[in-house]
Amino acid sequence: MRKIVCFCFVFFALALPQVIAAEGIKNTERIRVATGEWVPYVSKAYKHHGAIGHVIEKIYASEGVQVEFAYFPWARGYQMAKDGVFDTTMPYYCSPEREKLFYCSDPIVNGEQVYFHRTDYPFDWKGINDLKGLNVGATLGYYYGEEFEKAERERFFHVQRIASDETNFMVLMKGRVNVFPQDKEVGYAMVRRLFSKEEIKLITHHSKPIHTKSLHLIFARNNEKSQRHLEIFNRGLKRMKDSGELQSYMKAISDGVYVDGGAYGE
Repeated sequence: MRKIVCFCFVFFALALPQVIAAEGIKNTERIRVATGEWVPYVSKAYKHHGAIGHVIEKIYASEGVQVEFAYFPWARGYQMAKDGVFDTTMPYYCSPEREKLFYCSDPIVNGEQVYFHRTDYPFDWKGINDLKGLNVGATLGYYYGEEFEKAERERFFHVQRIASDETNFMVLMKGRVNVFPQDKEVGYAMVRRLFSKEEIKLITHHSKPIHTKSLHLIFARNNEKSQRHLEIFNRGLKRMKDSGELQSYMKAISDGVYVDGGAYGE
C-alpha cells in the first residue's frame, strides 16, 4: 500500500509542472492578423505596425490577448483569413459580397478613395461613363465600390489587376495605365516613398472622390473564434471612441507620427 501511495505522489509531482505549463499556454491567448503594407495606416516598418495596428494591439492587450501580425500580398492574406489560417485581416472596406463571408468590425477610420493620374494626362470625371475605354490600374483583392466592380465585370474599361499597390503606381508613372484608384492618404505616402522629388511632381489625384468608406477588421464567418474576437474588438473600440483616444491615434496618422518613427502616446 505504501508503494502505491509513493507512486501516486511521485506521479502527481511529475505531472503538476506539465499541467501548470499547459494552463500557462492556454491562458496566453493569441490572435493572428494577416495584413499588407498600406502606409500610412499599416506597415511592418512602423512602431506597433502603424496607428491601426497600435489600436488593435491596445484593445486586445486589455483583454489579455497577444496580437501577431504577418504581411502578405492582399489576395493571399484575405484567402488565409477566409480559410482560418489567420484569425482576421485588415484594413478592409465591407462590401455586401464580403459580408457574406466575413463579420465586419465597427468602423475604425474613414478612407477617401480617389483616382490618381499623371499631371500630363488631362483626366476629368463626373461619373463612371467618363472612364469608358480607359486603362485602369487595380490591385488583386481590393474592392473599389459596386459601380467600379460592375463596370469591370462588363469590361466598360480595361483593367488588369496586379498583386501590389506599389507596382500599380510604378505602372502609372510609366504611363501604362491612365488612372489608378487608391486611398488618398495611402497613395501619397506610397508616392513619397517610391519616387524622387522630381517624379513626385508628375503624380496628382482628381478632387472628386470615388467614395468615402470606413475601414474595418474582418473575421471569417466559418471560424468559431471570430465572434469572440469581434466582440472584444468592438467593445474596446467603443471605449476608445468614447474617450477620444481613437481620434488621437488617427490624428497621429495625419501628423506623420508613425511615418517619422514614433507612435501615439509614446
